[in-house]
Amino acid sequence: MKAYKLVIMTLVSGSLVAALGATDFTKKGPMSFEAYDSDKNGSISQTEFYDLREKRMNAKAEQGMRMKNAGNAPTFEQFDTNSDKQLSKMELLEGQMKNMSEKKSQKGMNKGQGMGQGQGMGKGMKNSN
Repeated sequence: MKAYKLVIMTLVSGSLVAALGATDFTKKGPMSFEAYDSDKNGSISQTEFYDLREKRMNAKAEQGMRMKNAGNAPTFEQFDTNSDKQLSKMELLEGQMKNMSEKKSQKGMNKGQGMGQGQGMGKGMKNSN
């Protein structure tokens, strides 16, 4: 009976968190514009940008998650292409796409990419000489 109550409480609390629009700061990939725009004014200030980044890093640290390349994260200024000290939804999306594209192109240059030892030829395909 206790296990049943625990399951019900967990489901209810999970539903409540979802209903309140809580953001999962530990998820992979870019965060939504709405997650950044905490005052819901339709733009992202420098404070909102860095506050969300800090919350996300803290949540990941609490979960013991690795934060590779956190020091290489793009700055607010790199996203603010028109230098108006506010990010529009388009500026955020374009900045996120550019950042992901750069990461993807750099990933191919890392050691260990491509066909290494034992890759590319199936079992039994070795030269019998």
